[in-house]
Amino acid sequence: MTLQPGTRLGSYEVVEKIGAGGMGAVYKGYQSALGRYVAIKVLPPQTAGDPAFAERFAQEARAIGKLRHPNIVTAFDFAHDGDVAFLVSEFVDGGTLADQLGAPLPLDYTIQLLAPIAAALDYAHARGIVHRDIKPQNILMTHDGMPVLTDFGLAKIVGPGSGMTQAGSLMGTAEYIAPECASGAEVAGPPADQYALGLVAYQMLVGRHPFPADNPLSALMAHVHKPVPLPSTLGVTLAPGVEAALLKVLAKRPEERYARSGDFVRALGGSLFNAPAALAAASATPVSEPPAPLPPARASEPAISPLLSPSALVRPPESTPPPAATPVPQAVTPAGAAAGTTTMFPAGGPSIAAAPLEHAPWWRTRRVLVVPGALLLALLILSQLGPRGRTGGAAQATAAQTAPVAVADDHGNSGPGATTIASLPATINGTLAPAGDIDVFRFTARAGQTVQIELRLGTLGEATVGLVASGGNELASDSVSGDKVARITHQLREAGVYFVNVRGARGSTGTYQLGLSAR
Repeated sequence: MTLQPGTRLGSYEVVEKIGAGGMGAVYKGYQSALGRYVAIKVLPPQTAGDPAFAERFAQEARAIGKLRHPNIVTAFDFAHDGDVAFLVSEFVDGGTLADQLGAPLPLDYTIQLLAPIAAALDYAHARGIVHRDIKPQNILMTHDGMPVLTDFGLAKIVGPGSGMTQAGSLMGTAEYIAPECASGAEVAGPPADQYALGLVAYQMLVGRHPFPADNPLSALMAHVHKPVPLPSTLGVTLAPGVEAALLKVLAKRPEERYARSGDFVRALGGSLFNAPAALAAASATPVSEPPAPLPPARASEPAISPLLSPSALVRPPESTPPPAATPVPQAVTPAGAAAGTTTMFPAGGPSIAAAPLEHAPWWRTRRVLVVPGALLLALLILSQLGPRGRTGGAAQATAAQTAPVAVADDHGNSGPGATTIASLPATINGTLAPAGDIDVFRFTARAGQTVQIELRLGTLGEATVGLVASGGNELASDSVSGDKVARITHQLREAGVYFVNVRGARGSTGTYQLGLSAR
């Protein structure tokens, strides 16, 4: 039975059906008394005579009702209207994490999403609640990029007297069930949630599930028996620490995984030069302690949202040190550029503008002046150490001052450190070094614009270029080797900031030329 728009359940009016699952259909509803939209999960009518199913549904209401966390969906009400039982929770309308999967996502963006979810799981585990159905479809996204964990319909209240799950029974989604649960030998616990979170992380970073299967039975057997395929064998290059963290969290034996989900995300972040501030926020509250007083509703937690919004990919949080400036042969200000800005290339080169220059503090300015002055004074003294050495010393000093300095370019390895492209068209001559280096650029585009990207290799043997939206999902990509050209042509549906990344394949290093235009 499908409820029609306008149907009333208690004090709620059904607006439309927005989803369905094993635990019931989900509707968008409206609560006129408070003037807000809500999500209404309705118990399937065919299960009305099944006391066990009804009890599990009621358990979902109790489980969510005990939790108060900014990254766990808030439950408002649990009631009956005649023979219909329904659960009312907040309405989150930004889609799900599943909408962003299908291609590898940047590591920093992956961590920004998973750190709050890991913190939410550790919070729930410390209160005796196991989710048991972690999957991308159950990670909702708000419009400002905050992930919210939902659907505790399969959660189990850990502890004596729950009496809900019998040994050998399975609850959850086959593709995300831990090996110990798939084999029926153990009851699900926090390590099972962590394993499922690891599968989600693998999908985000590699672009596919580690155990694709045609049917639930094959999926269960893969979790129990198949080794986790190394990302490198699937053509995805990850830092050794990231690959090691994925293998550990996906260990077949639960005791070989991490102590907490937050520890896993911190292990992923250890591969970044600066781990996102979300990691610190996720670990700020020790979940092993007794439950603290319930915090206020999410509206009073403004510090979370800026961390996770797409704007965090454009400007790093204030707590993150700014990336060190890379020396360039010459800094010029192109005609028409705003005052206080400088480009990253010499005159006649590509028009890529850096961020506005800021005045350095007095101590940094003094250090910059003192060090070259000391070197110059030393050279002058050496040049005066004898009449025969005077000419030679002067020649050596001149050579030292005029010799070219080899500087490897670095356009940032992630969204926060990306090099800004001030306007299109633009041509960039770049270098990938050392192995595993990624160059990232960002630009602003209007809605409806068609962007064209071309990647030509110099000494770089093989590479991939990708176009990424501010939310972190890759819109298009192309690979190239030898003297061929990688091309991307993509029409942008929304105005905003977009990213282009260039990465070498299988550790390839060398030079390249990147061209961008828009119409």
